[in-house]
Amino acid sequence: MLSGVILDLDGTLVDSNECHVQAWVRAFARHGYQIPADRIRPEIGKGGDNLVPAILGPSAEAKDGEALRESVGALFPDVVAERGVRAYDGVLELIDALKARGLKVALATSSSMEHLAVTLERAGLGAPDGGPLRDRLDALVNKDDVEASKPEPDVVVAAVRKLGLSPAECVMVGDTPYDAIAARRAGVVTLGVTCGGIFDEKRLIAGGARRVWRDPAHLLAELDDVLHDASPTRVRLTGDVVESLMREALAVAESALANGEAPIGCVIADGDGTIRARAHNTMNASQNKTAHAEIVTFARVAGLVPLDARDLILASTLEPCVMCTGAAMEAAVDTIVYALQAPADSGTGRVRPPESPESQMPRIVGDVCAAESRRLFERWLDANRGTPQAAYIEQLLGLVKSDAHGTRERPREAA
Repeated sequence: MLSGVILDLDGTLVDSNECHVQAWVRAFARHGYQIPADRIRPEIGKGGDNLVPAILGPSAEAKDGEALRESVGALFPDVVAERGVRAYDGVLELIDALKARGLKVALATSSSMEHLAVTLERAGLGAPDGGPLRDRLDALVNKDDVEASKPEPDVVVAAVRKLGLSPAECVMVGDTPYDAIAARRAGVVTLGVTCGGIFDEKRLIAGGARRVWRDPAHLLAELDDVLHDASPTRVRLTGDVVESLMREALAVAESALANGEAPIGCVIADGDGTIRARAHNTMNASQNKTAHAEIVTFARVAGLVPLDARDLILASTLEPCVMCTGAAMEAAVDTIVYALQAPADSGTGRVRPPESPESQMPRIVGDVCAAESRRLFERWLDANRGTPQAAYIEQLLGLVKSDAHGTRERPREAA
């Protein structure tokens, strides 16, 4: 039940990765840095704002970063002219098949408009403002549309916004782990391709890709499986549907508050969007520190739906911890939705994507009804200051923060 597909360009639709590698080799040499191609290749997929400090460090970035990026911009067209680039087989046919199924399609790249124009023209795909590729697209995102490049999520967030969709309705197709990381941070599932020639299936899965194919033609040949793996639910996870599930979780959190527990509520729905179990944390009542809302809900849903159905939707009023995120992966949950971001102990950014085929990297969509969740925690804190849990809730609400030595300090703006 997808609504949108976001496509990377370099290494995904066209075989241009090595052109970028060689342009960077020449740019580094021009500024006195002898950096071998083998050191640059593992960084391809990042924009220059992230590639330079990754290779040279922050001092060299501050000194030469802008000049290096300007040199790459000047050198890249020459490298493309020398080496050539081609579109992979099946690119336009894949987009046509996606459009025929009613899906919106966006191109999202960290490349500048100048690099994009050179690449598309040389690959026989037209130009950024028109041609065989652009005429098929509903949206195009490039370096000019974002502040930070991959693996930051800006490119994917911009594509989702331009398509006018919820992140949970979209899938990203890319050839690098940086595509997967950026998409994961944006709440979008990633499917990988290995045609870029730099990263194999294992690296892409480790980055967060849900499954991996060879190239666009392979995706086209197995399109039914591709779309099902990207979104196995039978309900379309629009913004309204996601918010509706979260409001159910907020009602459970209200019940937790009334029962003397921190206001964390959770619901688990099946692939049709039907809520099959709901629970709040029972840490105080049970004196069990593992009785988090998600874990209690998983225990209640067991036996009602298969926990390996791969289409479950979990909504929690607080970002899940490491334990709960791991449990969701083991249960092959398709989508995690949360309201309020947790402090450093949250799990969605700290748990490594699973490599076992029995598990699944969920799409993780945050900041859904966050203000409503925050108000519940503020109410709890007003009634429970001085209790053992209060320090955590204060940290959660940003009233205190922990420094490197573990001491607590109240930020000036909240004092």
